[in-house]
Amino acid sequence: MSAKILAEIKDLESGIKNDELAFEECKGQLGFVLTNLKDQPDNEELVAIKGDMDEMLESLNKDLEQKRQKLQAMRQGLPKDKQPQSPTPEPKWSHENHPAFKQPAPLEEKEPELINYQVNDNVLAKWVSGDKGYYAARITSVTGSSTAPVYTVKFKSYDTIETLRAKDIRPFAQKRKADGTAVGGSSANTDGTNQSPVPSTAISNAGTTNGIVINAAAEKYPQAQQSTKTDDNGEDKPRKHKKIKANKELEAGKNKWQEFTQKGKLGKAVKKDSMFRTPDGVRGRVGFTGSGQAMRKDPTRSRHVYQPNEDLD
Repeated sequence: MSAKILAEIKDLESGIKNDELAFEECKGQLGFVLTNLKDQPDNEELVAIKGDMDEMLESLNKDLEQKRQKLQAMRQGLPKDKQPQSPTPEPKWSHENHPAFKQPAPLEEKEPELINYQVNDNVLAKWVSGDKGYYAARITSVTGSSTAPVYTVKFKSYDTIETLRAKDIRPFAQKRKADGTAVGGSSANTDGTNQSPVPSTAISNAGTTNGIVINAAAEKYPQAQQSTKTDDNGEDKPRKHKKIKANKELEAGKNKWQEFTQKGKLGKAVKKDSMFRTPDGVRGRVGFTGSGQAMRKDPTRSRHVYQPNEDLD
């Protein structure tokens, strides 16, 4: 009799596990439907699917409760030596622990680090009286306490002065030289202390390990250093200029080029008289070439003067 009860208990346990798996799968699908309903609350198809899944979950939950109660009653009817040692496992799914129903943890707001700026520092300041944007400005004065300083800034592009708190000021983007010194930015660090530039020898010695250079400052070429060395008397050596050789060849080439540009590609052509040339003027006449006669000339027009004795002749 006890063996039959144990077999029924095993069947109930396997049935409970299957129902729990189906319950979890249905719950996951319901969470997916709920997320879609947030984006499309008027979708009738999603609303109908949600109602069907709620009914299915309710029926599965009732079956699970009945099977668990029956399993507990059957275990209590067994003698103590026949009762299974392992307790009933708790349900894997719970409404409180499901990620779809958990509220997201609030983001921790980190307070920005307080930077102590100095007078004449270049920063990005907020234009409070204008479009609330950040523009390049210069600090003209610092008032207030060390924990809550008040800065008076003057914008570079506009002749406007603003009085701002530290939250309305951002550090200007700093460009660094090869030796690690800041250029055109704030002269103060985050802790408000000024740093002096580190010597290049110290950096190069500290940054070399086993012959491999990890970090080193920029150095000049040795040729440039030798050229800038001073004489024994302490005076700077005059800088040597490079000599340009072959000046005559350069001048000859320049003259050839100038001649070429002046006379053109074919040179100056010699002007010759054409055999068909006509005399200048409107009334010019031509004769036949090779006839041995000169060109005909127009008769001169003169005024006839009447003489009284002309008829007698």
